[in-house]
Amino acid sequence: MKKELSVAILALLVVSLVAGGCPPLYLQREPGPAPPGPFPPPDKEWSRTFGGRERSVAQSVQQTRDGGFIIVGWREGAGEFDYDIWLVKSDEKGNKEWSRTFGGPHSDKAHSVQQTADGGFIIVGDTASFGAGSNDAWLIKTDGEGNKEWSRIFGGLDADRARSVQQTRDGGFIIVGWTDSFGPGDIWLIKTDQEGNKEWSRTFGGRITDHGWSVRETLDGGFIITGTLYRGGPRYGDLWLIRTDEHGDKEWCRTFDRGGGETGHSVQQTRDGGFIIAAQVYPPFIGRSDLWLIKTDQEGNKEWSRSFGGWGSEGLPSVQQTRDGGFIIVASTESFGAGKSDIWLIKTDQEGDKEWSRTFGGREREGGSSVQQTACGGFIIAGTTHSFGAGKSDFWLIKLAPEHAILPVS
Repeated sequence: MKKELSVAILALLVVSLVAGGCPPLYLQREPGPAPPGPFPPPDKEWSRTFGGRERSVAQSVQQTRDGGFIIVGWREGAGEFDYDIWLVKSDEKGNKEWSRTFGGPHSDKAHSVQQTADGGFIIVGDTASFGAGSNDAWLIKTDGEGNKEWSRIFGGLDADRARSVQQTRDGGFIIVGWTDSFGPGDIWLIKTDQEGNKEWSRTFGGRITDHGWSVRETLDGGFIITGTLYRGGPRYGDLWLIRTDEHGDKEWCRTFDRGGGETGHSVQQTRDGGFIIAAQVYPPFIGRSDLWLIKTDQEGNKEWSRSFGGWGSEGLPSVQQTRDGGFIIVASTESFGAGKSDIWLIKTDQEGDKEWSRTFGGREREGGSSVQQTACGGFIIAGTTHSFGAGKSDFWLIKLAPEHAILPVS
């Protein structure tokens, strides 16, 4: 049973080309390898906004096995400081198929979503409406139509938060965030079974608040975590990379410091067994933030790093390795684009050197929160827009064609 479930979960890592159906235009490229040299960024195929009069904020997107997309975040509810988790499913063209809300009378927000082996969805976030404390971690499992099958709450009497979830090879789930209830503001790692029942949890931290932002299962069944090890105020922390075994026991940890403040926001194991980390960094004595991309070997030793930024502040980034061995990063930027801040998409080669970048936005504020390479080789971006849509802010879903694809003339 476990072997069959593991195979099903691994199959989710590659979305079926047949299910989604790659548009014929992707087959119109010239045969043979792409010529050397710089290339323009890929064309935008379409974009969609989701929202009403209220404020909506998107946090995570994933392509689903049918070729569509699942997006999660939150939107304003009926009362002041009332937010509900909002789950939206679209088809392959970004047209909304359905949406679901989860929440109570207070602030409930989701940060991460993934399609599960059974075709449903797993969501993690925070709830102030339910649980034991002022804020608790909230894990929600739905069926393929977004209907809740079960939910679990983790927390104590103080504030506890969750930021990242992934289904593990045994069918359970791994969650990371931070806890004030079970440590002095420590990174909190929770492992559950396939029904969401806690199997174990671990805390990692120092004498003051530390935050865990991203977790992924590693090839050997352990886990890699990135976050922040704080040593002062909110801008005085080191990027923290933690490697555990399958039981959550720490094997090693590494810190990366540029003298200001560093927040590890996204991590993934790379195909060579190492790790790629996307971070936000505040250089010393400069009142703005840049993006920082770090590549390590399998023991967490830095192989190289690259910085991206301009005169303004750049937001918390998300990163994924692409099929060509390079990396795709999404964040927000105040330095480039059309408005107060824009979505910023950066493509690098396998050494972290920028190949191209694009911004998306209008006159107001936009921010990118999640990016994934699609089954057909393009890119899907989830972000939030204040310039377009129906409300104060809306979910913004943007689909790009594959690099070097030939789009038909409209």
